Amino acid sequence: MRKRSVTPPLLVSVLVVSSIGYVRSARAQDPAVPDAPPAAPDPAVPDAPPPLLPGASAPEAVPPLPLTPAPAAPTAPASPEAAPVPAAALDTSAFALWPVVDDHVKVIDSPLARDGHPLAGFHNGLFYMRDPDDNFHLFIQGRMQLDFYGYAGPGVGDTNLKPTLFVRRIRPEVTGDVLGHFLFMIAGDFGATGLDNPKGTNQVSASSPGAAPSASTARFAAADATKFSAAATDAFINYRNTSVFNVQVGQFDAPFMLENRTSDKYIPFMERSLAVRAVGIPTNKEIGGMFWGETPNRLWYYSIGLFNGDGQNRPNVDSRGDLYARTFVHPLTNNPNVKGALKDAQIGASFHYGSRDPKWVTYDYPAMTTQGNYTFWNPSYSGANGNTHVLPSGNQLGIAGELRVPFDRFDLTGEVVWINNHTREAIEGYQATNSERFGAIKGVSYYAQIGYWPFGKRDVNGGLPGYENPAQVNWAKTCGTWNRRCSDKPNSNSSNWSRPDPVVPDTALQLLVKWEQVALKYDSASRGGTPDAKNIDGNIKVNALSFGVNYWFTKHVRLSLNYVLDMFPDSAPTKASAAGAPVQTSSNRAVAPGNTLATGVNDGARDNAHTLHEFLARFAIAL
Repeated sequence: MRKRSVTPPLLVSVLVVSSIGYVRSARAQDPAVPDAPPAAPDPAVPDAPPPLLPGASAPEAVPPLPLTPAPAAPTAPASPEAAPVPAAALDTSAFALWPVVDDHVKVIDSPLARDGHPLAGFHNGLFYMRDPDDNFHLFIQGRMQLDFYGYAGPGVGDTNLKPTLFVRRIRPEVTGDVLGHFLFMIAGDFGATGLDNPKGTNQVSASSPGAAPSASTARFAAADATKFSAAATDAFINYRNTSVFNVQVGQFDAPFMLENRTSDKYIPFMERSLAVRAVGIPTNKEIGGMFWGETPNRLWYYSIGLFNGDGQNRPNVDSRGDLYARTFVHPLTNNPNVKGALKDAQIGASFHYGSRDPKWVTYDYPAMTTQGNYTFWNPSYSGANGNTHVLPSGNQLGIAGELRVPFDRFDLTGEVVWINNHTREAIEGYQATNSERFGAIKGVSYYAQIGYWPFGKRDVNGGLPGYENPAQVNWAKTCGTWNRRCSDKPNSNSSNWSRPDPVVPDTALQLLVKWEQVALKYDSASRGGTPDAKNIDGNIKVNALSFGVNYWFTKHVRLSLNYVLDMFPDSAPTKASAAGAPVQTSSNRAVAPGNTLATGVNDGARDNAHTLHEFLARFAIAL
């Protein structure tokens, strides 16, 4: 067996650069007599090396590549008709390589691997580099999302919800694999853009050193300062043994619910649904490890893992972990009587169980926001004894179901999740030492979505929802998802030479409509203690109707337009505008933007606002 070797990346780079423009030439033959033996050189005209291309090294500095010698032939007397072709007669336009007169003259456009395909380039949607023996593959990926948010509704014009264009995500990504078994991803986010200290209330010092604090000595950070943020997003390594056994360790989207395991490059709407993003798994990403795999016939998929449970980029603080698991089946995938997209129909379920130690966990329960990032429920409130925070504490339990039925040019997708997350409340500044009461937030949320592809290639991005397998380019002539020398069906993240790149990129138009609902209940003292006199106990109810349009210029370039009607039934301001005016009750603790206005600004909207219109747009690049 031939020993495999890994070429250092630096050597690969040198080979790539040095091979561009490298020229090998042989003495020209008489074009009129292709098979004639070479003519003897004119003694009066000594041999001269071919002229160097711009920037090329001297010939003796570049070791020549082996040439297949021409058949030996007797030396013929020199004659004027057999004089060598002058260099000026050769076509060298645009740094052209020497013209091919016969098979002795070679043109090298790109270095090749042992399988005859390029070491670097673009194929089936991936920019790649590899070594000649396919021991190492590197893929350059990333995403850029430029968003527009606009709002309308009762009292919205008097709030801080202003139309804006901003960078939602800038995320360079490097993925690859080593020796065919170790796959990795390194990615970081350099968006979104935003404002820091928008109201100018962030205090940086109470007074100068040595001076007693007073009302006039406080100093504050600059208001409306530009806010930049950078954070690790996906950073993991995956060991693949077989299609049904993989081990993945690092930070990545937790295996809970279909949309959470679908990249935001490819989710149908601009943001994930309320049931996923606000209720089921607000943290999205977790640090930990999981086992996962899929049967070669794609009938059954599973994933199960143990995670910190504290969210993205947050280390574990209480020595307790969270268990996440997700599984689904494609019941029709191997049915010979089922054709087309319907073979990808799937049904599945997810499970989450974790725990938070009240002695160590001091961060807030996640806030709940709309698709346009308006916060309709906040985990803190002005209590009788000061600003009070809602924190996760004790058991965290979630169970979810998923269904996707693609048929012809339609997609029907839905998910439902039930949660029972224990909480506690603490006065601000005393989260680490005191707990006022112990309660829970529980209930149900779901969404139902229909998509239609009126023209173009459906699923143009090549991906199936719910998959986030590491990217691979499979180099065998016929290959598939799991084995570099295999014949399984490829997935969205794999590529092989049997699938040529399209001459004209595929385009598509996708139309969407979605209905979603949140029906939760918060009880601050259900497990101990007495509710605060100004508590926020009660229902959290939100309905949302969304319409969307996606136009895919290619699988990498997408324009999205979303309209969302958010409805907050029975919402009201936390304090009455006047005697007898509406005031918030336990009927609904979710608030519309108009309900948040100060008294006297627009009391009509303050008392009667129950809706928010969101107009959203995105221009996205996904590599």
